[in-house]
Amino acid sequence: MRLLAASADIHSFIADIRLVTPLRALCAQQGWSLELRSFHDCVHADLEAADLLVVQRALTARGWRLQRAMRRRGAAVVYDIDDLLTEIAPHISNHAAIRARQTELRRCLAESDVVSVATARLGKLLADSVELPAVQVVPNYSLALDAQPLPAQGPGQLTLLLASSEYMDTAFIFPALRALQGPGVQIVVVGPAGAAFEAAGLVVRREPMRPRTDFLALARSLPNPVAVIPLEDSRFAGGKSAIKWFDYSEIGIPTLASRHSPYLDVIDDGQTGWLVDNDPAAWLRSLQAVMADPAERSRVAAAARQVVRQRHGLPLTVAAWQQAVELALQRRQDARLEPATFRERLQTVLGRWLEGGVVRLRGINRARLARRQQARR
Repeated sequence: MRLLAASADIHSFIADIRLVTPLRALCAQQGWSLELRSFHDCVHADLEAADLLVVQRALTARGWRLQRAMRRRGAAVVYDIDDLLTEIAPHISNHAAIRARQTELRRCLAESDVVSVATARLGKLLADSVELPAVQVVPNYSLALDAQPLPAQGPGQLTLLLASSEYMDTAFIFPALRALQGPGVQIVVVGPAGAAFEAAGLVVRREPMRPRTDFLALARSLPNPVAVIPLEDSRFAGGKSAIKWFDYSEIGIPTLASRHSPYLDVIDDGQTGWLVDNDPAAWLRSLQAVMADPAERSRVAAAARQVVRQRHGLPLTVAAWQQAVELALQRRQDARLEPATFRERLQTVLGRWLEGGVVRLRGINRARLARRQQARR
């Protein structure tokens, strides 16, 4: 079996979590081969050498053409999606771009044999507005680490850790944090959301985004760390997975999260974390109670780690990917093969002739852009 996995940036954080790491593990387990490509450097030769294409969050005409070319030759396509992109939240940084790509997004979803989703809830939310082919849940996983003791929880300065790769619609927690900030509490914000916290008058230690393992090492190094996950109550937020809780639990950091999905679906309130209503007074009460009881923080952290290791490990994700692959192959085998039109055949011939030079030009342009961005830092 020959798998080809492609995304907008195959080296990105989300591509590694959703595609690269679990598909590598699956292929090693099954004796299959795996090629990895970003959309801009995926060529016809890559498609022709593969039995199945996995595309992540494709929402451009190019992504659709890659999928269509695979299916026209009888090969299978799995479309992987981990967010409710059909109802993108307005505070997300690329909201306007994704809104403008809704037609292409729906075409790409339709041009697949299986849609793999991070949670069953996400699959149901997508199906409310888009007709989907077969859906397979491929859950996110906790990052397995070597056995390490839980971070110490005791007297002294406590760290409230908030992290997000995106902007956060979380003004409801600002009053509670203002009431708590002082010499006994350090607020650490990882990612672009830090600017909004400072604008709200909070004194925070801002940290940049970093690779997953580096972020977890930072989190473990903080004094008396407590993870805080405020999340707005929306369909978009409800379609997310609880991967932050997975990672915090794996490294032994207790977590307070908004009492909404996805955290409502996985946290046993008071046992493996704390669920909090999105009300300033509720957040203040919950944070004060957790801050005052180091032994309770340690107990909850230990219980959460045990649950995550049992129920949210990489082997379960790998098994789900195997089911997605087998289902896609079966559906493609059972489907009537539609021959390519004359226009599509002509585009394929022209594409093969042009793509070598185009790919090289794209590579040159991307390298030039990367140098410019590096020079600005």
